[in-house]
Formats: sequence, C-alpha cells, structure tokens
Amino acid sequence: MPELVLGPILRYVSDTEAIVWVETDDPCEVEVLDHRAPTFGVEGHHYALVCVEGLEPGTTYEYGVSLDGEARWPEAGSEFPPSIIRTVDPDGRIDLIFGSCRVALPHHPPYTLPKDEDERGRGPDALHTLAVSMLESEPDRWPELVLLLGDQVYADEVSPQALQFIHSRRDTTRPPGEEVADFEEYTRLYWESWGDPVIRWLFSTTSISMVIDDHDMHDDWNISRSWLEEMRRRPWWQERVVGGLMSYWIYQFIGNLSPRELEENNLYRQVRQQDEAGPMLREFAAKDDREREGKRWSYYRDLGSTRLIVMDSRTGRELEEGHRS
Repeated sequence: MPELVLGPILRYVSDTEAIVWVETDDPCEVEVLDHRAPTFGVEGHHYALVCVEGLEPGTTYEYGVSLDGEARWPEAGSEFPPSIIRTVDPDGRIDLIFGSCRVALPHHPPYTLPKDEDERGRGPDALHTLAVSMLESEPDRWPELVLLLGDQVYADEVSPQALQFIHSRRDTTRPPGEEVADFEEYTRLYWESWGDPVIRWLFSTTSISMVIDDHDMHDDWNISRSWLEEMRRRPWWQERVVGGLMSYWIYQFIGNLSPRELEENNLYRQVRQQDEAGPMLREFAAKDDREREGKRWSYYRDLGSTRLIVMDSRTGRELEEGHRS
C-alpha cells in the first residue's frame, strides 16, 4: 500500500478553497475531505495537489489524508492536534508570519548553539519555535499564513543527514563536493527540511506560501553577469540548476497557485498527463534558467480585503552592464 513520504502541506487557502500538497512513495489516488487527485511521477517520486472546494468562509475543518482509500494521516498514535483548514474570513483579521534563510539542522546542541560557541551552531530554528509556540496556545492565536521568503533549503550548506546521503551515492572529492548536485539530492533536502514531526504538523495546519532565493540554488545566484558566466563554465552547474528549478517548481511554486490558476497552467496540465514527467520538467528548467522575463515565479494571494503580491526578484534579473534591473 502507498505511504506518505512528505506532507500533507496546506498550501493555498482562500475563503472557499484550499490546496493540500503531498509526496507519496508509489502512484495512487489522494483524498482530502472527499476531494481526490491522482499523483504524478517525477524520476521515482510521486506528488499530488488536492484542490478542496465548496468550503464556508471563516470556518475550521479537521481533515485527514487517504491514499487509495486507506487513511494515512494523521499517523497512528500521533501526539499532535488534528490538522485543520481554516478558511479566510473576508471581514476578519489576518495574521501573517514571515521569515527566510532556514538551514535544516537537528534541534539540539551543538546545532542550536550560537556560531561563536560552536562552528556547527546556527542558533534556534525559528520555524520550529513557531510550531512549538502554536502547540502551546489556542488556535485563535495561530497565524493564518506563514510566508517563507526564500532559502527554504540550502543547496550549498546541507544538513548532516543530507551529507550522509550525498556521500552514499557519489565521490565528494570531485565538484560540487559536499553541496547538492542534482534533483535527487534536492528531494533529500526538502525531506530533511520539512519531514521533522513538529514542522510537518505546522505545515499541515497553517497555510504556507513560498518564493525562491539564492541559497535554494547557490550563494549569490544571479548577482551579476560575470558571476553567472563563471558558474556556467563549471561542468556540474547545469545539472544543479536543472535539479534546483525542477524541485522548486514541484515542492514550492505550484502550491502558491489557486485552483483556477493551476487549471490554467499549461505545464501543470501537461505534467499530470505524463506517466513520467521528468523529461518535461528537465526541459522546462533548462529553458527557464536562460530566460529573463521576470514574472514566472511571481504570484499573489487574496486574504480577505488584502492582496499579498510576491515578486520574483531573483530569477528574473537583467544582468547586462548598463541595463541591470
């Protein structure tokens, strides 16, 4: 029977709709609140976005996830509160929490120490701290939206667990060394970052929006034309870019869109029609890396009477000297 690998992650939420993202270990049909979607496959991984429609504004819904009719979430014996969808109240208050730059590390010393006490330290994980504080408070104190403003994963600074995985599959004495090399290693980064039980509960019960920044790919990505030309001369860089943009599209971007925008997205429609969408996404990622149109990853969210606009300020940069924008 299929199992959940990652998720559920509550992505888009409006006054009447929601989208739940999951990754599974086998192809299957995913069900949330009597709404269903089949998975699509990418190089041995399986994903689905379930669009839940017909909800009431300002209402809380407990939900679970079934795969091929078998309940898989919440996990048996879970110590966490039920996962919920809280639809937007058009006339209500919206609390939004934002942050960026999260290296996924174990939640204990030496990793939680300040860097001046231990070189491995990065201080407390603010996202983990948020989740713990929510567990200790009432749902009416929880934010309606968590906005993650880039560097959700660090391709150039991986966790100890991800490093073990990298060492198990290739020679790290050759470039890119102990950094991420390809799509498969990116999937491990996301699993490390979002698979922690506390983070997983947080993502299942609070709407999450995201956007890319440099460390999702490499420090100072697209900072100048000379930087980009230098990186493109490195033989491993193209595979890194393709893997990074493929994984960004799957794990982050498509969950930012509304159900209507998903249906209108040509690439998403085509991917869902493929038995294996890897070649299509590789072609898309390679092309996207060479284009500078500046709007592909931008999106908006309507939160009651407020519109949140998230602009792509990283991939769409014009880097020509004398015409940087």
